[in-house]
Amino acid sequence: MDLKKYDELRKKISTKDFEGNNKGLDKWLWRFSFVGNASAIFFAYFLVYPALLKTIGLHFVSGFWGGFIAVSLTLIFLTIFEVTKRYLIRNFSSDYMANYRKLSAKIIGWLGTAFAIIALSFYLSITGAKNLASTSTFKNTTVQTEVSTVSDSLSLVYENRKKIYENDNEALRAVTNDLRQKLAETPLNYVTARKEYQSSIDKNTNIISDNQAEINRLNVELNAKLSELENQLSAAQITHRTEDVKNIFLFIIIVIFNELVIIGGIYFREYFEHTLFEINKQRFEKIYQKRDRYRSLLTFIYGDGKLTTGDQVIPVLQLKEIVAEKTTIQNSNKLVEEFLQDMDRLGIFVTNGKRRHIAATYNEAINIIEKYDDAFRAIENMK
Repeated sequence: MDLKKYDELRKKISTKDFEGNNKGLDKWLWRFSFVGNASAIFFAYFLVYPALLKTIGLHFVSGFWGGFIAVSLTLIFLTIFEVTKRYLIRNFSSDYMANYRKLSAKIIGWLGTAFAIIALSFYLSITGAKNLASTSTFKNTTVQTEVSTVSDSLSLVYENRKKIYENDNEALRAVTNDLRQKLAETPLNYVTARKEYQSSIDKNTNIISDNQAEINRLNVELNAKLSELENQLSAAQITHRTEDVKNIFLFIIIVIFNELVIIGGIYFREYFEHTLFEINKQRFEKIYQKRDRYRSLLTFIYGDGKLTTGDQVIPVLQLKEIVAEKTTIQNSNKLVEEFLQDMDRLGIFVTNGKRRHIAATYNEAINIIEKYDDAFRAIENMK
């Protein structure tokens, strides 16, 4: 391993503290929580919009404007709902973390309110997702139409084919009836003529029987094909219902995960910020405490800006007495000495002999103090 590689690893490992390990997670969870809100609006849309559209079309206006109003009201309502949900979850998370993850009456109140709106959000999203995933009605209607069309076409084809045999039988029956009439009118001694009539009648009867058999065969074939179409329709309907169940189950998982992302993103942001604050509190509070005390001392010494450059600073002993008398700071004398030393070092005051004078205006001094914590922090980070 060369020095460059070691330097990269050193920087990487040195940042693996709480902030380094969780900063990226906090950032992405927070962003994903907004995606979760958008997804929740998307799923709930398929529940709220149809209900609003039906009501508006029934009582107010239909058509384009009815749809436009329904869409607008749906999006406005769901957006307000999701924003409210975010604030309720955030308030609970913030108070819960501020109370060191212990329950109190106030926190339980926030928890109950947040739980209620989350439960309602689950209902809206899951019901809307169910409506979105339930496509069997549309698919079944489509398949039913297709099957009906094919059935009608088959029936027409077979009716045309049967019509040939039915027309033939009708003609043959008419001819046969005429032959029978003639046979009945023919004297018994006309043996040859009667045989010819009877032979023609028998021949027509056989043809009629054959035609009827063909008609029956076509009926059986048509019924078989229609039954096959009905079976296909039933199988398609079962498949569609199965797909609906699978899709609904999938969307329920997505909705649950979506809500967990929203809750997790908001809660983790509060957890991350509060934990990071507690970790760094002792490290940084003394910087802000010293800056605030220095600012107060400068305000007192400058007389709220009445003194300016060249004016004499209040004597050290007098300043120590005033600070000891007016404050409850322990080791106030040490604070005054450190303050004056830092003011000299920062160029705010300048010592001439035994006297100390103001070297910067009040605003300049305040600006220097505001930036003082950056230099102090650099020293604090030394190990």
